[in-house]
Amino acid sequence: MTTALNRLLWPALMILLGACASDISPSTENGGDSDGGDELAELPGPGGAQIRFADAGDYYSATVDASGSDWVYLDVDSQTQVAPASPQGSEEWDIAFLGTAIKLNGGVSGTPPAGFPVVVHADKVETDSNYPFETIDGAPPEGAVDYLSDEAGGAFAQAPDYAMTRYPDADRNPNLLTGAGDHGWYYDSGRLSGNEISARANVGYVLRTVECRYYKLRMTGYVDGSGAAGRPHFDLLEIPGNECTAGGEDVAPLGLASFEIGSESTVGHADASGDDAWVYLDLSNAQQVAPAEPSNETTWDIAMMRSDIKMNGGVSGTGEVALDDRQGADWSMIVAAGAAAEWHVDEAEALAFVNYPPAENTGDGACGGINGDFGWYYYSGFCNDGEGMHHISPRDVVYVLRGRDGNYWKLRMLSYYDEAGTSAQLSFEYAPIAAP
Repeated sequence: MTTALNRLLWPALMILLGACASDISPSTENGGDSDGGDELAELPGPGGAQIRFADAGDYYSATVDASGSDWVYLDVDSQTQVAPASPQGSEEWDIAFLGTAIKLNGGVSGTPPAGFPVVVHADKVETDSNYPFETIDGAPPEGAVDYLSDEAGGAFAQAPDYAMTRYPDADRNPNLLTGAGDHGWYYDSGRLSGNEISARANVGYVLRTVECRYYKLRMTGYVDGSGAAGRPHFDLLEIPGNECTAGGEDVAPLGLASFEIGSESTVGHADASGDDAWVYLDLSNAQQVAPAEPSNETTWDIAMMRSDIKMNGGVSGTGEVALDDRQGADWSMIVAAGAAAEWHVDEAEALAFVNYPPAENTGDGACGGINGDFGWYYYSGFCNDGEGMHHISPRDVVYVLRGRDGNYWKLRMLSYYDEAGTSAQLSFEYAPIAAP
């Protein structure tokens, strides 16, 4: 798992798991046609001169003739081969193929003028195992895993660093002399063995398209039935995913937080579902605020976005807010900050609330290897630990918080969901305590 600010590539809405894996009809829940007026494509789609799709029953399969010298571009949502005039600035395509290379319409490979950059989450299970494709019912929340796109290559690289030929990490590191080893989605046998290409069976991807629809995808080979190479083939199926909103604003509008002030504690609620807008909270006055320059203002204590929580301290602000995490502590017994408090602030690529307390659960293969603890919460991954897969649950931890105005608080997270089960609706309780 990466650190918290890396996971802010786009903070996530939790998944709606109402769709089952055997339902291969396209969904309009997470994108689809932007104006809602066009009819959904009939699938399997038409493909094109170099792409062929088939209905495999519980998913769709595709074969691409990528043996030529030109990229083969695909609109995943309609399963249609397209020919964008200017691929770098087009929303017509999601993914493209050229030999073993696979590029995404995002990062250095594309900037769609409408829609969203294409990103993938790469995952793997144990070597020589088959990835549990049939168990993937929804996209992991982006606050818990990385969704990545294509990046610039190194100083001597002849091509960009394509996400799907870079991730996940190799089980067999490439040999510098022969090239034999793992390269993202595929294994290359190396020059001494004819550079035979095969798909890594233990690897799977979750893909977000330009239209903010999500697909599980696995590469299945590189050679067609006649033995011709340069024909990558793959399986895919649309799955429930994370909502997307147009970016650009760092501060969420007012009206997204409420407070219930009691005689002994206050319960706060924040709609933190915006993908790139923080909900800033003033704990002393129990109110949401909208700072013009959050990192330079002392009008707020904490801010929430998806599963991430930042503090007005460290790299996040000048307010000197800090926390001391007390895992398993008795809420009622904490009445003062205490002289022995160990204070943590937000650091580069490490939000304190998402890194403290340290993880006890760090993922296992049975849950896709992506379950585990992330500071204030536990994420279940592809396992059902009693409340469903891809579920976020608060850990048993009480935070002692040093406010930006000299006040001290005890705070605990209550839930990531509202009563209707909607995600990114954070609830928390806090109460004043004595200074050290």
